[in-house]
Amino acid sequence: MATILIVDDRPSNRTYLTALLGYTEHRLLQAADGAEALAVTRAEHPDLIITDILMPTMDGYEFVQQVRADPQLHATRVIFMSAVYSERETIAMAARCGVTTVLGKPADASQVLGAVNAELAAARGGPAPTLPERRRLTGADDAQDNEHDSERALPFDLCARLSELERMCLALVGERRVEALADAFVDAARRVLSADCVALCLLDSTERKVCHLSAWGVDGALLNDYALTGDDLPAMLLQARAPVRLSGDDALLATLPAGHPPVGYLLGLQVHDLHHPHGWLYCARSPDAAPFSDEEERWATALAAQLAVAHENQNLYDVVQRHAAQLQLEALARADADAALKSSEHRLQLARQVFDSTQEAIVMTDADATIVAVNPAFEEITGYREAEVMGLNPSMMKSGQHDACFYAGMWNCLEKDGKWRGEIWNRRKNGEIYPASMSISAVRDERGELTAYVGVATDLSALKAAHYKLDFLSNHDVLTQLPNRSLFNDRMQQALAAARQDASQLALLLFNVDRLSRINDSLGHGAGDAVLREVARRAGEVAGPTDTVARLSGDEFVMLLTDFEDTDDVIYRAQRLIDAVAQPHSVGGHDLVVTGSVGISIYPRDGDAAGDLLKAADAALTHMKEAGRNGFRFFKGEMNAEALRWLALETRLRRAIERDELALHYQPQVSRIDGRLVGMEALLRWRSDEVGMVSPGDFIPLAEDTGLIHPIGEWVIRQACFQNKAWQHAGLAPVRVAVNVSASQFKAGSVPRVVRAALEDSGLAPHWLEVEITESVMLGDSSAAEAQLAELRAMGVSLSLDDFGTGYSSLGYLSRFPLDKLKIDQTFVRNIATEQRSAAIAQATIALAQGLSLAVVAEGVETVGQRDFLGSLGCDVLQGYLYGRPVPAFEIAQLLARGKVTL
Repeated sequence: MATILIVDDRPSNRTYLTALLGYTEHRLLQAADGAEALAVTRAEHPDLIITDILMPTMDGYEFVQQVRADPQLHATRVIFMSAVYSERETIAMAARCGVTTVLGKPADASQVLGAVNAELAAARGGPAPTLPERRRLTGADDAQDNEHDSERALPFDLCARLSELERMCLALVGERRVEALADAFVDAARRVLSADCVALCLLDSTERKVCHLSAWGVDGALLNDYALTGDDLPAMLLQARAPVRLSGDDALLATLPAGHPPVGYLLGLQVHDLHHPHGWLYCARSPDAAPFSDEEERWATALAAQLAVAHENQNLYDVVQRHAAQLQLEALARADADAALKSSEHRLQLARQVFDSTQEAIVMTDADATIVAVNPAFEEITGYREAEVMGLNPSMMKSGQHDACFYAGMWNCLEKDGKWRGEIWNRRKNGEIYPASMSISAVRDERGELTAYVGVATDLSALKAAHYKLDFLSNHDVLTQLPNRSLFNDRMQQALAAARQDASQLALLLFNVDRLSRINDSLGHGAGDAVLREVARRAGEVAGPTDTVARLSGDEFVMLLTDFEDTDDVIYRAQRLIDAVAQPHSVGGHDLVVTGSVGISIYPRDGDAAGDLLKAADAALTHMKEAGRNGFRFFKGEMNAEALRWLALETRLRRAIERDELALHYQPQVSRIDGRLVGMEALLRWRSDEVGMVSPGDFIPLAEDTGLIHPIGEWVIRQACFQNKAWQHAGLAPVRVAVNVSASQFKAGSVPRVVRAALEDSGLAPHWLEVEITESVMLGDSSAAEAQLAELRAMGVSLSLDDFGTGYSSLGYLSRFPLDKLKIDQTFVRNIATEQRSAAIAQATIALAQGLSLAVVAEGVETVGQRDFLGSLGCDVLQGYLYGRPVPAFEIAQLLARGKVTL
């Protein structure tokens, strides 16, 4: 069983062949044109193809040529069937593409079946059928002549020339490709005219461009630039009215392009018909050949005439094909237009239904923003009927919530992008304003001119209300409407952040209703809930505008105070709260009296985090309940007395600088190896005229809380610089003096300015000053602190990190900040010889510093054992009571004079 492909653009012809061959066992395939047939052939590899020749898109001749060009398909057997071309033309086309069987239309059934059987036998290896016309045309004595031998002997006699001319005419008649047409003509011309080289140029239908240039015996690329214009060869042949014959002594031969083979004789002419030029042709012979004769000129003219007819037919064929394709396209376009019209009518009907039934408000305006249509949803959302807004501008619904810049931006987007989308507040007819999500699009016609605007809006009122309610319920207590624990924690964090930035205080009042369970047990939980709601209301009246009252759980409430002057203010608020709770409650006809207990914690004294402050307040509340309830208790029992002392201490500290009560003491930093004094740390001391010596642990935090640390810190830096310079003027050995600078000073951003002024005013070289910082500097605005430290380092000031290991201890900060030295805190040094953990921390710190090329100083060295242990770990600079306590400047001067410390 074989596979046979039937190719014909007429369904009736395909049906006839399918019915005829359907009685066989062969597998039958069909295609309506050459392009479709080529795809089927490449996919199915049929054993035999029966094809028409004249078809749209791709004709049968080109289809078979494509098959022959494919290495996998070139041996496929083919039968030509045609009713348009003459038998001679069909045979000529068949011969050119290797087809040996040709049938006319209509064909007898026995002829078709016989031809099919013969071709299938050839496909299986049998003898191939032959074209009977080939034998008749080429002569009986030349039966063995090979049609495809391109190098057969050139004809010299009349019969041979006539035979060659006939062969060329047959080849030109069936050719539809200009390349093959030109190549066939050039091949025939060189044979008929015995030429050593032949060149042919064919023009396109506009007669202004080269359609194809074919040559034999000369490189066609040499002629491309000289084909159309000029008075030289070969372009001048386009203007020749008669054939041109030139010999070796003719000057015009010299105008041939450079690189052209030597020419002794040239015969050229214009290829034309009665109405149009089609191109030019020339044949040339070498100088040692015979010149062209008059007879050969006539032969050239005859050849050119045949070529002009064939080329014109080919152009007409192209025109017909284009017109056929155009007609087909127009038919398809007409069908598409009809379908589009029906679809458009359907879409228009659907659009109208959508316009009327959608839940979004739609408003349409003309190019001047005058309303021309609204949908029912618009009427329902805005309250305006369509008749009320027709002819008006949508600005009549302005809410007043947006300024002119908002609307200017909207119109700018519409003009620039053709659309705008966003949220907007509009006004209903009843005056109510409402939020809407709106999209506005500019509509333009095919010329790009603005014709209309379309706005689509969704009413967000219900959605916004639902979101607000959901957000409220997730952050508020359902019973009392107070903030719940989650929202309170958020506000607490915000308050702590603000307090840290402003160095202010916070007070946390944790309170509950005493013995609420008795009301629940006797009158029910409804009565207890009523009491809780009333307590919440009264607590809200006691709280200030910036304070927060929240219900944490059950009968437990909390009040966060962010704005108070002193402890007395906190006590006053606590007492007001207790009194408010104690007022009688009328619940269900009963007058109930309940009391409240309050536990108080203060930031930063009682904790630095929200959890710590709540724990402290809870502990104070527990103590209050144990003491009898109906009162308040601070976390520290002595806070009431301490509050007054702290207030007085603050007042005295503000006058300490003016009264010259502050002084710097200096503690030496000593080399462990030889006892040499290598540096010292300046430590602030305060001796009040009223209360005597005040511990730095008391007044330093107070200075931090009150902001006094800034003037005090500036005084310390200047005093240390002037004192160090004074020692140098006295001839004492120069050493580096370290001063402590707080995180508050860095937060203010004034440290580089203060240090620079102190150095300039005192005349001290920057490398004799060392700025000590703690890890708290790194935990604030690290980028700002990093910039200030870099500025100090650029001055030449040394930088050290004090109390390393007691705080955050971020290795990332160590790599970022330009430090010179690490100081091991005395808490690790104290037990370094007896506690493995302290020893491990010290060892790790020393190794880390050495790895980062940082110097190490150990603080708090008080014993020889600590000294030796630190020495074994590689720490060679020590500071502590073993070498000397902090002493006034005149005593440290004596130590500087000695130069070393002797134990």
